Amino acid sequence: MGQNLLLVWLTAASVLNPSSAFSHGRSNDLNLNTKPSSRVNIRWNTAAVICRNQSNDEGGADSSPVVTSSSGGFTATPVKIEISSNPNTSTKTNKRANASTKKSPDKVNSATIGFNNKLNEMSKSFDAVTAPKVEALLLDAVEKYEQYLEQQIVQQEQSGNGDERKTATQKNNIIIPNTISFTNAITAWARCTRKDSPYRAHALLDQMHTLYKEKQWRHVKPNKISYNSVITAWARSRERGTSAKKAEELLRRMYEFYNEEEDGEDLKPDARSFNAVINAVARSRDKDCADRAKFLLDEMGRLYEEGDTDLVPDALTFGAIINAYANSMEEGSSDKAAQLLMHMESLYQLGFDKAKPTTFVYNACINCFAKDPIISNSGRMGKGGAMNGAEKAELLLGSMERRYEEERDHRVKPDCISYSTVINAHANSVTPQSGINADVILRRMISQYLLGDTKCKPNAISFTAAIKAHSAAINATLSSSLESDESGENITTQNSHVKQQIEASASRCEDLLQQLCLLYRSPGNDRTLKPTSVTFELVLGALAQAGDKDGVERVRQLRYEELPNDLSGR
Repeated sequence: MGQNLLLVWLTAASVLNPSSAFSHGRSNDLNLNTKPSSRVNIRWNTAAVICRNQSNDEGGADSSPVVTSSSGGFTATPVKIEISSNPNTSTKTNKRANASTKKSPDKVNSATIGFNNKLNEMSKSFDAVTAPKVEALLLDAVEKYEQYLEQQIVQQEQSGNGDERKTATQKNNIIIPNTISFTNAITAWARCTRKDSPYRAHALLDQMHTLYKEKQWRHVKPNKISYNSVITAWARSRERGTSAKKAEELLRRMYEFYNEEEDGEDLKPDARSFNAVINAVARSRDKDCADRAKFLLDEMGRLYEEGDTDLVPDALTFGAIINAYANSMEEGSSDKAAQLLMHMESLYQLGFDKAKPTTFVYNACINCFAKDPIISNSGRMGKGGAMNGAEKAELLLGSMERRYEEERDHRVKPDCISYSTVINAHANSVTPQSGINADVILRRMISQYLLGDTKCKPNAISFTAAIKAHSAAINATLSSSLESDESGENITTQNSHVKQQIEASASRCEDLLQQLCLLYRSPGNDRTLKPTSVTFELVLGALAQAGDKDGVERVRQLRYEELPNDLSGR
């Protein structure tokens, strides 16, 4: 970092008022005082305890603990998973075991292996043109193989068994599309950027079923990887009203197909299947999508308890649901998110390493506190002495900082998003202290960056959130002033104090904007530091509220210099 640029960052850090620092004397323990809401699933906890204490138990049905299932608490009807209600399940399991031992799949010829390798390489592209090419190659190979089979039938009818050596040679040289071929094509569509990608991927899966069941192409039997790829395609589409429903239907269909097949172990949904469906539902933005995703998480717990020990959720599964609660903007969503976070902590302490909360999960929970309509606008210490959303978000950030210092685990290390989201939480809290509290977080963020943590480097979003916080402080001060006027307090003294506060907040907004522009103009011209029209609008609004006409003109001129193509500022 050049000396001039370092000086700019040091200036940005030093102008922030250290005396207004967040009280670090407050406990950073993860105790968010959340209200009781829908129960989190306890099945993994119970199962882990049973597993660890199994050697000390006598055994027997009477010693099994009772596990209480969690309640749904929502109106949508999510997918209900049933493995098999057949009373001959054990017989079926034995058949599956025998089938798997007797099964000797046909050897894949070199032509098919080369073809599949080619499709696999092509399917790694994330664009709009590769997937159609992969599908065209696949369908062409299917057509040629069908022609080959027809020719074999004709030859057999004409000359009996014919020349077996010639037939074997022809079979070795022809591409025989199989499960891997179709799965590669489905994966290509899952990574394609076209809007119809999930439909095309789904159509290929349907074609696999048709070839497998109607034409008896055993080598094209769909497996869990095929299904997971189609589910991923729907998850990435985020098509409201469709993607989540299709993903849930595919999960149900997987279990139905698994129950039908005697040798269907490669069809049994695994943790990746559930994670993909939960991700599709959580990201759909449908009504009640967070609760539906939570229901699927509970289903994983139920099946785990019944013996499917592969169904353990990971951090991304929890993070997707917590993000869904944040995006729902529903009352009490942050309580549900916090309970999921604490549930993850419990699972991790019980030995489930994949369930350890990560930076992504913490950031999602922080964002949930920033957006919760009940607590984000409840004022300093909330109603009845409870913490507001910003304070809970800051508490989580402190927990992340302390945890990283203790464990040095980069999976929980705070980043730019962590700090920026807390700053935004203070902006959403709309209190007279919003700006001061946001400054403190920005200062901590800059300090981490100057100490060498590049992931904490503030960007335009960070500075804009801080400006937004000072603007919110102005609105809160004006609102408080109006309440004081109605109560008959000393108006002259009160108005003078209010004016000073507003002018100070407006001045801080302009200072932050000037720092941001200076950093953007510094060597390197970092695009992440470029101010936006929203940044300028916030500052102009704050200066207008303070009655600073000269300041308004300065910012307008600066806007013209930094954003010459921005017609909205003229």
